[in-house]
Amino acid sequence: MVHGRDSGEHVDQFGVSGYTYRNTFILFDRRTQSLWYPLDDEKWTAISGPRRGETIPFIEEPGVVPLGVWRERFPETVVLLGDRRDWDEG
Repeated sequence: MVHGRDSGEHVDQFGVSGYTYRNTFILFDRRTQSLWYPLDDEKWTAISGPRRGETIPFIEEPGVVPLGVWRERFPETVVLLGDRRDWDEG
């Protein structure tokens, strides 16, 4: 999933909360510690914390792009990865 970080007044910084729901990471924003989850196919929604109910839209679905190609196009991208033991080996 690719999403924006600009909430109007601030550029958000997100981290992985350590929680998952239905095999999806729950993110938190570092400024308010609010938790974020993709409640629909168009945006992340703050599900708890001071920003509860706010949304951040996904950026247009890029389709399947190899990570190397993506990094060439968008070198500032930060990629969040789960536990390496969960990666598909094949």
